[in-house]
Amino acid sequence: MENERTEKRRSPAVLIMSVCVVCVAAAVFAAYVKYNFGIYSWYQFAAPFAALALFTAALVLAMPRIVSAISGDDDLPYPAAREKATVRRFVLICLAALALHICTSLLGMLLFRLVSEGAEALSFETLWKRSWMKSNTDARHYIFIAENWYTNEGDDALLIVFFPLFPLFIRVFNLITHNSFYSAQIINAAATALTAGFTYVTLIPVIGEKRARIGAFVYLLLPGAIFLNSPMSEPLFMLFSVLVFNSVQKRRFILAGIFTALAGFTRSLGVLLAVPVALTGLGLIVKLIKERKPFAGTLGRVLLGLAISTFGTLGYLYINYSINGDPFKFLEFQWSNWNQKASPFFDTPRYFLHYIKYSVINKPANLFSLWIPGLIAIFGSLLLILVKTKKLPAAYTVFFLCYYAVAVGCTWLLSSVRYLCAALPLTAAIAHSCDKRYKTVPVLILLFVLYLSYMLMYMKRMGIY
Repeated sequence: MENERTEKRRSPAVLIMSVCVVCVAAAVFAAYVKYNFGIYSWYQFAAPFAALALFTAALVLAMPRIVSAISGDDDLPYPAAREKATVRRFVLICLAALALHICTSLLGMLLFRLVSEGAEALSFETLWKRSWMKSNTDARHYIFIAENWYTNEGDDALLIVFFPLFPLFIRVFNLITHNSFYSAQIINAAATALTAGFTYVTLIPVIGEKRARIGAFVYLLLPGAIFLNSPMSEPLFMLFSVLVFNSVQKRRFILAGIFTALAGFTRSLGVLLAVPVALTGLGLIVKLIKERKPFAGTLGRVLLGLAISTFGTLGYLYINYSINGDPFKFLEFQWSNWNQKASPFFDTPRYFLHYIKYSVINKPANLFSLWIPGLIAIFGSLLLILVKTKKLPAAYTVFFLCYYAVAVGCTWLLSSVRYLCAALPLTAAIAHSCDKRYKTVPVLILLFVLYLSYMLMYMKRMGIY
């Protein structure tokens, strides 16, 4: 009865906010059409409309849970005592993830040996390095920064666009290994294993113990997870992301802020992890006020956590300033060298379709390695979140939509699959579908086939970035 009364009180707020969201989306799309009218053909607006419509629908469907979270009704659940993971299960999952990580690394080396001319004559060490150091990815840039740091001279000045925490970790481990590739692989293997364990722990109160166990391995089998074996920053970023959600669920806002700062010092998208911190913190403060309990301490912890959340990004901007005299120099380089700048996320499918049409005739290899997988990731991830938005906490959905809008919203996007696969809510949404064996087996088989296909294209040095 109490729940019914509460729902009735919230209904007007849900309706008003939903209408506002739809109106804003309609206004944004109308402005987009007006700005590009005469530049694009009428049919080129179809894909942007579909992307924005799916995004808006997901936000509207999430609105009851968002209002519930803001109203202080613990939308993001605490781990119940009976749901807490045992240390033994956590360790076993970490070890299993490490074993799987090693197996996929060896599998990639085998594929590279089979598809690359002259690779059969390489030593194990050389084969390992060449197979997972694709020359036109960011891996070599992270290695260079670790060994030489940033500079403002020559072409190497462009490397300021890459965030510093992963290279710094490599630099520290180089004191022991004296080999940047080995250091990167040790860091990423450890981060991958720990991410699997903490994914399991974090998802237990959200989707249940059995599905959380599956989720720990879903993240390892997503197509973009092939980059966990390469000297890239994804493993560290994913580890910090999971730790932020884990800390927020335990209402440890200062700790969540620290992990957000670390994520923000690893990748530009890391600072967006402040969104679940803010949303959950606001809900808890409102709850305390409604219950007439002291809230000053909680407010202080939330505000301090949010302040700390910015430190990683601010640290990166300071490095830009100290090297180039301009804290935003990286934006200039992103545009001048990589043709990347912020753009409406719903415009990205439009130019993907343009390049699909172009690649059919001119670069068919990119059709299957770059543009079609990217388009599937852009629409598939939105559809999945749309379907699961009523099942996931508001903090998960809102974070994903913010993350999606920024990650997908840029010109000349080549890494959409890699970026989207690094989002914890996507793993949670897939794992939530694995409630029965007859569903779980096909999902895991499909993921493995996609993963293997993506790895094969990577080893054939196709357009995988």
